[in-house]
Amino acid sequence: MKNILIPTDFSECSRAAEDIGLEIAKKANSEIHFLHIINTPIDWVNLSLEKESLYPDTKAEIGSAKFELSELEKRAEKMGLKARRYLLFNKGRVEIDQHIKHHKHDFVVMGSRGTEGLREITGSNTQKVVRHSPAPVLVIKKKTNKFEVKNIVFASTFEEDVHLPFHNIIEFADLMDAQIHLLYVNMPSEFKETGEAKANMQAFLEKCPRGNCSINIFNALNEESGIQKFAESIDADMVAITTHGNTGIIKIISPGITESLVNHSDIPILSVNINS
Repeated sequence: MKNILIPTDFSECSRAAEDIGLEIAKKANSEIHFLHIINTPIDWVNLSLEKESLYPDTKAEIGSAKFELSELEKRAEKMGLKARRYLLFNKGRVEIDQHIKHHKHDFVVMGSRGTEGLREITGSNTQKVVRHSPAPVLVIKKKTNKFEVKNIVFASTFEEDVHLPFHNIIEFADLMDAQIHLLYVNMPSEFKETGEAKANMQAFLEKCPRGNCSINIFNALNEESGIQKFAESIDADMVAITTHGNTGIIKIISPGITESLVNHSDIPILSVNINS
């Protein structure tokens, strides 16, 4: 975890992501980039200086964004971190993906407004950023006085080989000195006997360098309910899941469950692309 990206729109939830992203960067001694996107009514990049005065509101918004980004950069540098800031115009989710690849970001921290859905952190396609990002994405919902992660729930069917993306979760858990709890949600529609479910999880752990993870089976009517209730039962600080990017979420997670978990869960969600 050497290069962290924080897309921000300077909203309250983005401020929470900024704070936590800075804490993580400090722990990992990472470089950190702050990215803001403005949608302008005209091609601002190619607009002449003379014509900028015709758009006073846009000009003021740009000035404010530059100030906020500068303040974030200064804050990071005061913490001893290398920081960079980026202001883009009229770009969408694909531009963020390209930014991640070009700058070789290996971690993204972003905010969510919760029950209102994943809103425009950096545009209207934030849900797709979470689903398609080549780097792990940590979604933050609320501000906290001190960011501590001691218990992480990793939910999966453990039928597919998710060891490679799981290494990202291990890296984060090690950084935070956190315990990982493996979770299989046993549902009526895909019921497994306890012995079979445990065998799959134990086989997973045989290849896992984090062999001290706990094994847990939780009965529930659906994935979201099972993950949430189990996380609450152990007072988890975070839920980690893996995605297939363009093809949606792996078997344990039905399409849209990432967004649903973010909307209805108070704790952070860490999403890792299985194809990254």
